[in-house]
Amino acid sequence: MGRTLSKSRFQKGLQCEKALWLGVHRKDLAAPPDEVQQWIFDQGHEVGLLARELFPGGAEVSEDYMHQADALETTKRLLAEGATILYEAAFEFGGAFTRADIMVAAGDGLWDLYEVKSSNSLKDVHVTDAAVQSYAIEGAGLNLRTINVVHLDPAYIYAGGAYDTRALFAVENITDEAREFMRTVPETIERLQAVLEGPEPEVLIGTRCSKPYPCEYAEYCHAFLPCEHPVTQLPRLSEPQLHRLIDAGLTCILDIPPDFGGFTAPQRETIAAVQAGEPRVDARALASALGGLEWPVYHLDFETVMPALPLWAGTHSYQTIPFQYSVHVHREDGTTEHREFLHVGTADPRRPLAEKMIADLGETGSIVHYTSFERTRIDELTAALPDLAPALAAIRSRLFDLEPLIMRYTRHPKAAGRSSVKYTLPAWCPDLSYEGLPIADGQTASVRYLRILKGVAGEDEAQATLSALAEYCALDTYAMVRLLEEMMKQAAG
Repeated sequence: MGRTLSKSRFQKGLQCEKALWLGVHRKDLAAPPDEVQQWIFDQGHEVGLLARELFPGGAEVSEDYMHQADALETTKRLLAEGATILYEAAFEFGGAFTRADIMVAAGDGLWDLYEVKSSNSLKDVHVTDAAVQSYAIEGAGLNLRTINVVHLDPAYIYAGGAYDTRALFAVENITDEAREFMRTVPETIERLQAVLEGPEPEVLIGTRCSKPYPCEYAEYCHAFLPCEHPVTQLPRLSEPQLHRLIDAGLTCILDIPPDFGGFTAPQRETIAAVQAGEPRVDARALASALGGLEWPVYHLDFETVMPALPLWAGTHSYQTIPFQYSVHVHREDGTTEHREFLHVGTADPRRPLAEKMIADLGETGSIVHYTSFERTRIDELTAALPDLAPALAAIRSRLFDLEPLIMRYTRHPKAAGRSSVKYTLPAWCPDLSYEGLPIADGQTASVRYLRILKGVAGEDEAQATLSALAEYCALDTYAMVRLLEEMMKQAAG
């Protein structure tokens, strides 16, 4: 008999057999979860606990994952004692082991299963997850009336105070879909058990490395790629394209022969720029696009949070809320002035942020941003603060997105077709870098700020975070100053 598979290992095997094998035999190769991933785990746990309020008064099987046998015994005991609501009940059957988030007795010996997810919609992976659980539960002797997924309802608008859990959560009955997949569970378990008994599987890298979940073994599996100019840097590279390159023994952009077809125009341009070793610029088109700028230019960047559980009245789950901005006022003579806002405290930051931003951005001059992110945030502020709508509409009319210009009219070998500022900045302005900053990306910025809002961060950590946020956001807009200057230089030939 093969190894018993936990629900998480079953799901891992569905995503990638190699990742499953490594998780059993080579755990040492796994990248530890970073603070962003850990926050996602912690947030999911918080949502799971809150969902129990839908079915209060249950008995919890409290043994952790290191004590599966004890959890099974506790579950049997609670069932024998007549428990009608169970949290984290443990079941094992046919090579599958699972912990059910919520089990509720439905009468006549039947039970309802509720699997809680911290997402705000039902996903395919939730069906397979619930199906393997149901297989173990029914195999262990309990009959399920319904199989359900509980997730956050994005239609719920928080009113403040305690959450209305009946409105906060949506319950979706997936009994038919789960039972359909359950037919394949025994065969899948047998196949995955055989994988674990064999050698390390040979599996090509691809979308499975990040979907439906980021894989902790991605770095190990991508180690065969060169450090510089791997083919995975090609813009919008599809999985079939990637596999065709790997099958041909091509892992570096520099080695792609000119007659190797099947690339899009942007991909071919990227290959040409990398192989030439020098930037390619359509100076005339770039100059024409930049000719629409009105000086002084205001470079704008937001930092935001997206809490799973809404924190402020009038917001919903995973709503994007700006709490910080940086503005660099950029004059035609090259001089700059920095302005900023960083909300302190737990109140809704949107109104004070919007009011100060309106003042800081003045009434004339282009407002340069990078990607559509800032435009979307301003639209959301306009909807949330109707009295400020005229002033915000005036700001919106002055927006100028720098990213499409760099993406359309330039190719830099060091950026390799990628237009994110994290790649274009070191390519065009190598003296600037985010390396070494205490906060060096937007996701970390969001998590660190949420730690303050949720009261997790102590005073020293909070102060350090606020200082780091100011430094990081200021670099974002200074980076746009430098990028704009470099684009103007390139446009001038």
